[in-house]
Amino acid sequence: MQERQQNRKSKKRSFVISNSSVIIALARICYLELLGKLFSEVFVPETVWREVAVRGKPGSEKILRAGFIHVKKIHDVRFASLLKEFIDEGEAEATALALEVNADLLLVDDRDARKLAKRLGLQAMGTLGVMALAKYSGLITEVKPIVDELIEKGFWISKKILVKFLRELGEL
Repeated sequence: MQERQQNRKSKKRSFVISNSSVIIALARICYLELLGKLFSEVFVPETVWREVAVRGKPGSEKILRAGFIHVKKIHDVRFASLLKEFIDEGEAEATALALEVNADLLLVDDRDARKLAKRLGLQAMGTLGVMALAKYSGLITEVKPIVDELIEKGFWISKKILVKFLRELGEL
């Protein structure tokens, strides 16, 4: 009983909004549970839910069963529409929702979407950032084999960024 209470306390209690890319990437390689362990709850706008919960899409069954991913409605649809001029629909809605609810963190892989989010005052992190956080939190011991698997399953990252990332983690 006491151990379960400590586990609950150790989970980060932050308000996290996600775009589809991070969720799909982690689901494809069977590491979706890292999000639940790191953040306890992750919220997505309806558009993102439709992208990630498509039956038959790799990882969709895991996503549908994940009890920590919740759909949250966007109220300022005009602002989300404005953001769609610069980034794709899911990223725009996730960014708009993160601003609406004053989220602690936005999960998004697209570099332009992360730059825009940061300009808007949001903290943003992609799949690699989640991996680094999981390592620093003691949930995983090595990132490189997981990143290698991500790349094998179609996740794209430039060689230069990958080398820099792995060096920063002491894995190169």
